[in-house]
Amino acid sequence: MVETESQVTELAGELQRVLSKVFSVLRRGDTNKGTAGDLTLAQLSILLTLLDQGPIRMTELAARERVRTPTTTVAIRRLEKLGLVKRSRDPSDLRAVLVDVTPRGLVQHRESLAARRADLAARLAKLSAEDLETLSKALAPLERLAGGEQEDQKGAPEPPGCG
Repeated sequence: MVETESQVTELAGELQRVLSKVFSVLRRGDTNKGTAGDLTLAQLSILLTLLDQGPIRMTELAARERVRTPTTTVAIRRLEKLGLVKRSRDPSDLRAVLVDVTPRGLVQHRESLAARRADLAARLAKLSAEDLETLSKALAPLERLAGGEQEDQKGAPEPPGCG
């Protein structure tokens, strides 16, 4: 049982270590299935943000992704070359650029998520029923952790270099 601040700090370290390993596995995907055309998690995140919020300005996209605007610009160029996003001038401010997902981007996003979900399901199927139950019970507190980050973002100032 976690009761002290030092135990919470230790738990945070262990959780960070384990989640980093899990994310690494998810990022790689199943290399035996030939997912060379698959989107990276960063690209999927951008598409998801655009699906939820788009069309939005590059600076706002960078802030939501918690990266600098030049990093977002490079990622958007790659996605644009693949035909997954499009850029246009903001009608309210012709100096600003809006980014939005294309119909092809929507299809690619869904296919990539489905492939990653299938890979994760195959990995989960190898776990014991007890492990699966434990993971199931952990989802609610993990969701609250993720929700807390979203609440923090609402009132947070834009990261440096994004305005």
